[in-house]
Amino acid sequence: MLLTHQYRIQPSIEQQAQMDLWCELLRRHHNYTLGQRLDWLRRTRCLVDRCSLIGEPIGEIPGLFPNYYLQAGELKQTKALFPDYKNIYHDVQQQNLKRLEKAWERWVKPNSSGRRGGRPRFKKKGELRSFTFPRVNSEKALCEYQGWEIDPEQDWGNANHSSPFTA
Repeated sequence: MLLTHQYRIQPSIEQQAQMDLWCELLRRHHNYTLGQRLDWLRRTRCLVDRCSLIGEPIGEIPGLFPNYYLQAGELKQTKALFPDYKNIYHDVQQQNLKRLEKAWERWVKPNSSGRRGGRPRFKKKGELRSFTFPRVNSEKALCEYQGWEIDPEQDWGNANHSSPFTA
């Protein structure tokens, strides 16, 4: 059985500035990867009533659809080109891509009742307000769990616990 606990932390001013920077960089990365997907869709599709029989689409048609795995593989290049992304943990960026992948799948594939979600939208400044540390008990984790207790050694500020741990 998997247990998930969510905490609202109260970071210091320096940590809050770092987290705000991370949210802004993750928002930009989300918008860029969404733009890649929509650009691929635009270049490989045309409307039936407006499709040219003698002309070809303008621009190069990309070969592979930029899905989660292709975009996650390009994270090293992103960190090499933009040094600000080196401070963000790789897992946090992958979770951001997974969030986009889930939104994309809800748009493309209908659910069991035949309904689909809306098209994924570009995030405006300040709309991406959270990120996830998926690993626990590692040096990059937000906090460590020792048994069923939070390790008080790591100081990320006070945490509001919504519910106590149950064994």
